[in-house]
Amino acid sequence: MTDRPQQKKSATSPKRQNKRSPAPWYETAFAQDYVERYQHRSDDAASAEAPLILKSLELPPRALVLDVCCGAGRHSRALAAAGVSVLSFDLSLDLLKCARAQAHRSIAYLRADMRRIPIRSACMDGAISIFTSFGYFESDSENLQVLKEVARVLKPGARFVLDYFNLQPTLDKLVPKSEKQVGALLIKERRRFDIARRRLIKTIHTLDSNGNTCAAALTESLRAYSPLELSALFRRAGLKIVTRFGDLQGSVFNSRSSPRCVVVATRV
Repeated sequence: MTDRPQQKKSATSPKRQNKRSPAPWYETAFAQDYVERYQHRSDDAASAEAPLILKSLELPPRALVLDVCCGAGRHSRALAAAGVSVLSFDLSLDLLKCARAQAHRSIAYLRADMRRIPIRSACMDGAISIFTSFGYFESDSENLQVLKEVARVLKPGARFVLDYFNLQPTLDKLVPKSEKQVGALLIKERRRFDIARRRLIKTIHTLDSNGNTCAAALTESLRAYSPLELSALFRRAGLKIVTRFGDLQGSVFNSRSSPRCVVVATRV
């Protein structure tokens, strides 16, 4: 009996074929401990910021507002407390769980990717995206797609408020290293600007009371758009910028000194 002919080995081994790419940073960074790391971003702070947001939106009676990347829902609750109905979404199951734990009859939550908002076109009276929930994706086309989706779901003439960092002052005051105590945990943060990729990158290490690392390091990576670059993206998405503020208290915007770039735009 002759030997069975040997099969040629595949150029790519099964182990290599089954190897998955690492999850994008935004799929792992927004777990339960995110809320603990940003305790200062409270419901009280959101309530103080709500008046400018509401004034900027110029909402009609019985308005429905979309909260893009709502996180734990603090701005959704602030708008609901002012009598506005809110449809809120986020990709993080942990943050949605936190949001739903503080249920409000005027807020509906769903899980979604902001590049593909699962609601019909031209149904929202306004939209918000607060605390730098933009620029997550690697390509400008993906980030542009987010704005196109927001424009798609807005009614003609409806407004969108985007709260984003102001690039030059952020770079001027960038703190490379910092530490803070959160309960029994020590949070170490490292920040840098990747000039080639035009991204602000923060790496977060969490240590317990004995100095032991609690979990794998987390990374936050944001495309660093200048105000002019944001303007170009908004135009391409079909959104017309009507004004900017330097913060959510309504200060006059200055590209050289304002800490934030709060963009108010209307669907064309």
